[in-house]
Amino acid sequence: RGERSRFQLFGDSMNTASRIETTGKAGCIHLSQETANLLIVSGKEHWIQKRDDTVFAKGKGEMETYWLKTNPSNNLSMQLSEICTDEFGSTLGDSLGDSWPYEPCLVSSDGHTDHRQVEWYTELLRGYLQKIVAKRTSKISQARQSNTMHRDPSRTVLDEVQEIVELPSFTSSSQCGQGAKRTGGLDVVVRTELSEFVKEIAEHYSGNYFHNFDHVSHVAMSVTKLLGRIVSPANVNDEAMDKDLALYNHTYGISDPLTQFACVFSALIHDVDHPGVPNTRLVEENSTMAATYRGKSVAEQHSVDVAWGILMDPSRFANLRSAIYSNEQEMRRFYQLVVNLVMATDVIDRDLKELRNQRWDRAFGVENTDTTPCVKTDRNRKATIVIEHVIQASDVAHTMQHFQVYKKWNMCLFFEMYQAYKDGRAAKDPSETWYEGELGFFDFYVLPLAKKLENCGVFGVSSDEYFTYAVQNRQEWEADGRLHVASYLEQYH
Repeated sequence: RGERSRFQLFGDSMNTASRIETTGKAGCIHLSQETANLLIVSGKEHWIQKRDDTVFAKGKGEMETYWLKTNPSNNLSMQLSEICTDEFGSTLGDSLGDSWPYEPCLVSSDGHTDHRQVEWYTELLRGYLQKIVAKRTSKISQARQSNTMHRDPSRTVLDEVQEIVELPSFTSSSQCGQGAKRTGGLDVVVRTELSEFVKEIAEHYSGNYFHNFDHVSHVAMSVTKLLGRIVSPANVNDEAMDKDLALYNHTYGISDPLTQFACVFSALIHDVDHPGVPNTRLVEENSTMAATYRGKSVAEQHSVDVAWGILMDPSRFANLRSAIYSNEQEMRRFYQLVVNLVMATDVIDRDLKELRNQRWDRAFGVENTDTTPCVKTDRNRKATIVIEHVIQASDVAHTMQHFQVYKKWNMCLFFEMYQAYKDGRAAKDPSETWYEGELGFFDFYVLPLAKKLENCGVFGVSSDEYFTYAVQNRQEWEADGRLHVASYLEQYH
């Protein structure tokens, strides 16, 4: 139907798979009627077995489904079971059911960090770091122990936020993988230090129900997806004489490798050492942390200071720092990007929210009254506000994905808030207002944010996808949200 029929077909396929997933069995491969028909047409009818009972899939009604037969001789069933079982003894199938009891999987029962997530995040950052190195026209200078920068103690992290972060001007070889010849890989010592840094950051995440390393990884996946949409715009002509310049202009310079790395890096650190309670509670408790940051964006500022302090350790990570930035200008730009990005995740502070709205209006508003004649300033302003919205959207990406994903993370957040209430660190039972609160969150934050992703014009089909899911999730929550809250209370442990 129409121009986006291929996306609608893909979306329906994924929706059907998600629906029948909840009716499957651990260690078994569950097939839809359509997939079974394809196997039958291919002469593989003996591969499948019709399920005795029909299943009810929400939005699809009664469905006839099939099991894929496995060959005991090659122990396929055992292999599937091993693949679907994590090291803590529970199956992934169990975790997707309605009775799924969330347990943060960053730390295993013996207290060690989950190395799989650390390895995944390390590889993710390595890819972006490699693009930074490939961009440079000269070799990285030998690592210096002095390539560090520390915040002025008289200023807070929030004081460092800038309306406009200046990105590098266009050069023909400045874009990641576009005109820049990739040369070799990262030095072993850089890869090692990157892995050690990610592991140490991971170990600074507490076992909160929501603000944990699982959440960080989820945010990073969304950031990566949106960045991918930015640097692969459909309307940039592959045959253009200067594709690099067209891409640079289309993305307001966000295709700069250091900027992309800063986005994913900020996703990694944005909730490090999170206390498990909101900033308002930290202020009410007169905590030392709240006093340090003058009662504003307390957790966010603390996360920046913790992570930056680790990266700037003069006795460690010198080679990693030299790979990220090769001079003071790059170092300061990287720090500025990290500060702006992490501070953007504070969506509660009214002053920050109002400031961001004003900046958005100046950059993309219909009635843009900014008379600044400088094209560079206008481009940098747009780039700054766009990447801040990338991490904002990614921080709540679950609200703009399939409802089962939204419900999973919404339950995690509820558990965290309910735990705070049980511990005496919240005045009110969150279950009393959770239903209405979510509707308000959709109406006044999620939906306007999703619309902004579409309006800025650099995210391709992702912006439409995010907005559509947000609308659907809001509708489904309005219909059944109270039942879900009751279910959360039953499952809390």
